[in-house]
Amino acid sequence: MMTGATPLNRLTKVYGENVMVSRINGYNIIHLDNPTEEQIKQRINEVLDGQIDNDLDDDCPLCQTMKDQPCDIVYYKQ
Repeated sequence: MMTGATPLNRLTKVYGENVMVSRINGYNIIHLDNPTEEQIKQRINEVLDGQIDNDLDDDCPLCQTMKDQPCDIVYYKQ
């Protein structure tokens, strides 16, 4: 089980040297969708406000195990 967000050197191996990552409160927000500065600020605020943990289902055992644990949040191009 991962006890922290993925180290940056491992992220660059997976996503490339130019990957855009925001590290906030133990989370890596990985931006692969070329977001605007406003979108990045919104994503950071969602982590700071605890909205990421609030999005996990109460009836999902895996979600509850992950709750309050640092992890990576990846935004892909749509």
